[in-house]
Amino acid sequence: MRFSRRFMSDVSGNFGILTALSLVPLVGAAGMAIDYGRALNMRHELMGAADAAALGAIGEGSDGFKAFQQMQKDGTVTIAQDEGRKLFLGQRSVTQADVLANMPIEVSVDVERKEGSMSSNVSFTAHMPTTFMSMFGHEKISISGSARATSGSFGKTYTDFYMLLDNSPSMGIAATSSEIKRMKQLTGANGGRSCAFACHVGRWDSNGEFNDSNDRTYVIARDPKNNVKLRIDVVTQAAKALIDKIKSLASTNEQYRVASYSFGKYALQNGYRIEKIASLSLDMNTVGNATEDVTLMTTNHDWYNHNALTSFDTSLKLIGREITGNGGSGSSAADPEKIVYFVTDGVANHKPDDKICDGSWEGDSGRCLEPIDTSYCTALKERNIKIAILYTTYVPLDGDGTWDGKIRYVFADKIASKLEECASEELFFEVKPDDNMEAAMVKLFIQATGGSTGLRLTH
Repeated sequence: MRFSRRFMSDVSGNFGILTALSLVPLVGAAGMAIDYGRALNMRHELMGAADAAALGAIGEGSDGFKAFQQMQKDGTVTIAQDEGRKLFLGQRSVTQADVLANMPIEVSVDVERKEGSMSSNVSFTAHMPTTFMSMFGHEKISISGSARATSGSFGKTYTDFYMLLDNSPSMGIAATSSEIKRMKQLTGANGGRSCAFACHVGRWDSNGEFNDSNDRTYVIARDPKNNVKLRIDVVTQAAKALIDKIKSLASTNEQYRVASYSFGKYALQNGYRIEKIASLSLDMNTVGNATEDVTLMTTNHDWYNHNALTSFDTSLKLIGREITGNGGSGSSAADPEKIVYFVTDGVANHKPDDKICDGSWEGDSGRCLEPIDTSYCTALKERNIKIAILYTTYVPLDGDGTWDGKIRYVFADKIASKLEECASEELFFEVKPDDNMEAAMVKLFIQATGGSTGLRLTH
């Protein structure tokens, strides 16, 4: 009895026992934290692989995207699904490669075309072996996640799109800084007048054939051995590329209709006009091909109509007559938004009907050089017609008398600001000579139609 009482009352060594017993949950908790930390890192690695697979499966240039462009109706894009799975497995982190290689991973990739857009869904489930938690009967931790990406047009606005291309003589300037320099060298050779403009001078015959005046700068620019790229070339090529791209941007087959106009194939002695290049149509191929054929306006001779060949007043007034009714809500094909997409260098050179000039008179013929008259823009906007303007910077040319005497110190600082005032809110873009005009056209189009486009993750 005395022994048992002593044993029960002896507390020496209890601390060590209690410490040993308490270490079990502490070590277990630390082990769980380590295993869960590894699992979180692993999930981060796998989510990166899923993001890359979702984007890569439908990225522009991928086999999946090419298949999508050829599809005539909605459905599964099988080749993109196979591509996405390969990308997921190939994107596994180098630092985790050994672990991932031995880890069971279930991957599902679904890619479909729906209402003109392309979407990819990548989901995964993996089972990571545990280290410390296995001592407590937990042999693995399940990890899962998903990524979704979309490509195409996001927005259901139905839009009638009237493209108005300024092809007046000033668009005959060489397209870039380097081309301007080269054009001057070419035209100044052999004692000629150094000029950056390609002036398209000649006469149309009864058969509809144009006969160039052989001593003109346009002939030099178009000579195959010179092949100078002009501003009008960049405009029409970019417009064609945009119209082609609209097919892939549309959410439905009836979302966008496009028409195309220029300032006229040739200059008129009296009065101005716009020329319909392609009627409002869903057929982007026809409209695009016709637009690509727009050429620089021709004149019969230098100082034809006193070189007053660019009337924005007439162009905006007549494009308004081409548009039936007011702009709609864009909620359906029967009630489309209506947008004038105007590409110009912003300097009017005409004989105004009201005899008022907000710039400079030149000569005694009533020729006026001025920025755009925004009252004609207001008339369109009052009909709920949007105006999107792509301003191709009016390039000053050293030694040009008209620029120095009539524009630079009179209204040069108003050219861009007046165009911006003419445009609907946030629908004015400026493209300098060395900028990417095609990219700017697409950006402005997307802005004008109230949508967004491209490739993006949406998870």
